[in-house]
Amino acid sequence: MSIDQFSKGGAAQPKLKRQTLTQAVESRLRSEIIQGVYEPGTMLSEPVLSSELGVSRSPVREALLILERDGIVEFDERGRTRVATMTAADFEDLYLLRLAVEPMVAVHAAAQATSADYAALEANMKAMQNTKTLAEISLLDMEFHDLLVASSRRSRLIATWRSLRPSLELWLAALHRRHEQITGRVKEITIDSHQELIDTLRSGDGASIEKLMRGHIEGWYQWLPEMNELC
Repeated sequence: MSIDQFSKGGAAQPKLKRQTLTQAVESRLRSEIIQGVYEPGTMLSEPVLSSELGVSRSPVREALLILERDGIVEFDERGRTRVATMTAADFEDLYLLRLAVEPMVAVHAAAQATSADYAALEANMKAMQNTKTLAEISLLDMEFHDLLVASSRRSRLIATWRSLRPSLELWLAALHRRHEQITGRVKEITIDSHQELIDTLRSGDGASIEKLMRGHIEGWYQWLPEMNELC
């Protein structure tokens, strides 16, 4: 593999610009891990990554430290890095935390969302309809929930969501891949559920949106046993 072919799939990647080396390395690695190019438990060698990317080891190390902080990679006692492996308890915790935060967020969003917020949500839906890959679907799904959370105008709830987001993004992408293998309908299901959320949010009925958001999250709970098999 050449130094410009960072993806394991062999797709040519542009060389990284020197002025944003750490950010570029971190973004590339995060994307590859979330998309499942690097599976849980895969070792990530600094020298190998440095060679493949055509950069020194310093920005690679800094990028890995950022990813470790977000729970995307792990360092062992010898300082070696591997892609984080989420346990059954991790999946359960993320589910319970979403269940605690997002229904409450939705209630405030129903009261606070502006026309600009709805325009952003609708734009996200339009982009979702035009997606070609599962990775794009997962990315836009997270963006939809980011937009919804932001529209609540509740700073502490937004901060709590942001603390969950890195692990949740990893979890959601893995969940989508598993769901797609079994149903082949992740895109359709996501679009339908998000449209229902927007319609209910527009009604301004806090009780209804809270119930719907809770059901939206609980609907994924049935997939936890499937995800646990992959731990």
